[in-house]
Amino acid sequence: MDGLEKGRQRYSDLGFWTIYDSELRTPNGQYNDKSNAPLALVITYRRNIDAEALLDATVDQWEHLGYSKQQIADWLPEMTGVWPNVSKGDRLIYVLQNNVGQFYYQPRLGAPSLSGTLNTPALAKAFSAIWLSPSTAYPSLRLALIGREPE
Repeated sequence: MDGLEKGRQRYSDLGFWTIYDSELRTPNGQYNDKSNAPLALVITYRRNIDAEALLDATVDQWEHLGYSKQQIADWLPEMTGVWPNVSKGDRLIYVLQNNVGQFYYQPRLGAPSLSGTLNTPALAKAFSAIWLSPSTAYPSLRLALIGREPE
Protein backbone atom coordinates (compact mmCIF):
# COMPACT_ATOMS: atom_id res chain seq x y z
CA MET A 1 0.00 0.00 0.00
CA ASP A 2 3.01 2.23 -0.31
CA GLY A 3 2.13 5.38 -2.21
CA LEU A 4 -1.59 5.20 -1.45
CA GLU A 5 -3.02 7.98 0.66
CA LYS A 6 -5.80 7.51 3.13
CA GLY A 7 -9.10 8.67 1.72
CA ARG A 8 -12.42 8.48 3.49
CA GLN A 9 -13.44 6.15 6.27
CA ARG A 10 -16.84 4.66 7.03
CA TYR A 11 -18.48 2.11 9.31
CA SER A 12 -20.72 -0.67 8.06
CA ASP A 13 -23.61 -1.56 10.30
CA LEU A 14 -25.98 -4.49 10.30
CA GLY A 15 -28.84 -3.43 12.53
CA PHE A 16 -27.27 -2.46 15.82
CA TRP A 17 -23.97 -4.28 15.15
CA THR A 18 -21.02 -2.58 13.56
CA ILE A 19 -19.39 -5.22 11.39
CA TYR A 20 -16.29 -3.39 10.15
CA ASP A 21 -14.61 -0.05 9.58
CA SER A 22 -13.54 0.62 6.02
CA GLU A 23 -11.37 3.11 4.24
CA LEU A 24 -10.40 3.73 0.65
CA ARG A 25 -6.84 4.63 -0.28
CA THR A 26 -5.70 6.03 -3.64
CA PRO A 27 -2.46 7.66 -4.87
CA ASN A 28 -3.79 11.19 -4.23
CA GLY A 29 -6.45 10.43 -1.60
CA GLN A 30 -9.27 11.00 -4.14
CA TYR A 31 -11.36 8.42 -6.00
CA ASN A 32 -12.02 8.70 -9.72
CA ASP A 33 -14.08 5.87 -11.19
CA LYS A 34 -12.78 6.70 -14.69
CA SER A 35 -9.17 6.22 -13.62
CA ASN A 36 -7.18 3.01 -13.61
CA ALA A 37 -5.08 4.31 -10.73
CA PRO A 38 -4.33 1.80 -8.00
CA LEU A 39 -6.60 1.69 -4.98
CA ALA A 40 -6.79 -0.13 -1.69
CA LEU A 41 -9.81 -0.99 0.40
CA VAL A 42 -8.83 -1.46 4.03
CA ILE A 43 -11.39 -3.28 6.15
CA THR A 44 -10.91 -3.55 9.91
CA TYR A 45 -13.27 -6.07 11.45
CA ARG A 46 -15.11 -5.37 14.69
CA ARG A 47 -16.42 -8.94 14.97
CA ASN A 48 -15.20 -12.48 14.42
CA ILE A 49 -16.28 -13.76 10.99
CA ASP A 50 -15.30 -17.01 9.34
CA ALA A 51 -13.95 -17.15 5.80
CA GLU A 52 -16.99 -19.02 4.47
CA ALA A 53 -19.32 -16.27 5.72
CA LEU A 54 -17.13 -13.65 4.01
CA LEU A 55 -17.32 -15.57 0.73
CA ASP A 56 -21.11 -16.01 1.07
CA ALA A 57 -21.52 -12.26 1.69
CA THR A 58 -19.40 -11.55 -1.39
CA VAL A 59 -21.61 -13.77 -3.54
CA ASP A 60 -24.72 -12.03 -2.16
CA GLN A 61 -23.29 -8.65 -3.13
CA TRP A 62 -22.37 -9.79 -6.64
CA GLU A 63 -25.89 -11.09 -7.11
CA HIS A 64 -27.21 -7.69 -5.98
CA LEU A 65 -24.95 -6.01 -8.54
CA GLY A 66 -26.40 -8.18 -11.31
CA TYR A 67 -23.50 -10.49 -12.07
CA SER A 68 -24.77 -13.74 -13.58
CA LYS A 69 -24.79 -17.00 -11.67
CA GLN A 70 -22.39 -18.35 -14.30
CA GLN A 71 -19.92 -15.47 -13.81
CA ILE A 72 -20.01 -15.97 -10.06
CA ALA A 73 -19.59 -19.75 -10.42
CA ASP A 74 -16.57 -19.16 -12.68
CA TRP A 75 -15.02 -16.81 -10.10
CA LEU A 76 -15.55 -18.93 -6.98
CA PRO A 77 -12.56 -21.25 -7.48
CA GLU A 78 -10.26 -18.22 -7.68
CA MET A 79 -11.91 -16.68 -4.58
CA THR A 80 -11.89 -19.79 -2.42
CA GLY A 81 -9.18 -19.63 0.21
CA VAL A 82 -8.09 -16.02 -0.34
CA TRP A 83 -9.16 -15.08 3.21
CA PRO A 84 -8.66 -16.69 6.56
CA ASN A 85 -11.23 -16.49 9.34
CA VAL A 86 -11.02 -12.98 10.78
CA SER A 87 -11.15 -11.92 14.40
CA LYS A 88 -12.06 -8.61 15.99
CA GLY A 89 -9.32 -6.10 15.15
CA ASP A 90 -7.96 -7.99 12.12
CA ARG A 91 -7.72 -6.26 8.75
CA LEU A 92 -8.26 -7.43 5.21
CA ILE A 93 -6.68 -5.16 2.64
CA TYR A 94 -7.63 -5.36 -1.03
CA VAL A 95 -5.27 -3.70 -3.50
CA LEU A 96 -6.43 -3.30 -7.11
CA GLN A 97 -3.67 -2.36 -9.53
CA ASN A 98 -3.24 -3.04 -13.26
CA ASN A 99 -6.45 -5.15 -13.31
CA VAL A 100 -5.05 -7.54 -10.69
CA GLY A 101 -6.41 -7.72 -7.15
CA GLN A 102 -4.36 -8.76 -4.15
CA PHE A 103 -5.64 -9.55 -0.68
CA TYR A 104 -3.54 -9.01 2.39
CA TYR A 105 -4.43 -10.29 5.83
CA GLN A 106 -3.20 -8.39 8.86
CA PRO A 107 -3.86 -9.85 12.30
CA ARG A 108 -4.63 -7.28 14.98
CA LEU A 109 -1.11 -7.39 16.39
CA GLY A 110 0.80 -8.44 13.28
CA ALA A 111 2.12 -7.35 9.93
CA PRO A 112 0.13 -7.71 6.70
CA SER A 113 0.90 -10.70 4.48
CA LEU A 114 -0.36 -11.65 1.04
CA SER A 115 -3.30 -14.05 1.35
CA GLY A 116 -4.51 -14.28 -2.25
CA THR A 117 -4.41 -12.87 -5.77
CA LEU A 118 -7.18 -12.34 -8.32
CA ASN A 119 -5.64 -12.54 -11.79
CA THR A 120 -8.90 -12.37 -13.75
CA PRO A 121 -9.47 -8.65 -14.53
CA ALA A 122 -13.28 -8.85 -14.44
CA LEU A 123 -13.16 -10.60 -11.06
CA ALA A 124 -10.62 -8.13 -9.66
CA LYS A 125 -12.89 -5.22 -10.61
CA ALA A 126 -16.06 -7.00 -9.47
CA PHE A 127 -14.67 -7.32 -5.96
CA SER A 128 -14.06 -3.58 -5.62
CA ALA A 129 -17.48 -2.92 -7.19
CA ILE A 130 -19.10 -4.28 -4.03
CA TRP A 131 -18.11 -0.99 -2.36
CA LEU A 132 -17.51 1.38 -5.26
CA SER A 133 -20.20 0.67 -7.87
CA PRO A 134 -23.03 3.23 -8.06
CA SER A 135 -25.31 0.16 -7.83
CA THR A 136 -23.83 -1.06 -4.52
CA ALA A 137 -26.23 -2.29 -1.85
CA TYR A 138 -24.67 0.32 0.47
CA PRO A 139 -24.84 3.68 -1.33
CA SER A 140 -24.16 5.78 1.79
CA LEU A 141 -21.03 3.72 2.49
CA ARG A 142 -19.87 4.22 -1.11
CA LEU A 143 -20.43 7.98 -0.93
CA ALA A 144 -18.52 8.21 2.34
CA LEU A 145 -15.61 6.18 0.94
CA ILE A 146 -15.32 8.31 -2.19
CA GLY A 147 -15.80 11.58 -0.28
CA ARG A 148 -19.15 12.66 -1.70
CA GLU A 149 -22.27 13.84 0.03
CA PRO A 150 -25.61 12.06 -0.46
CA GLU A 151 -27.60 13.65 -3.26
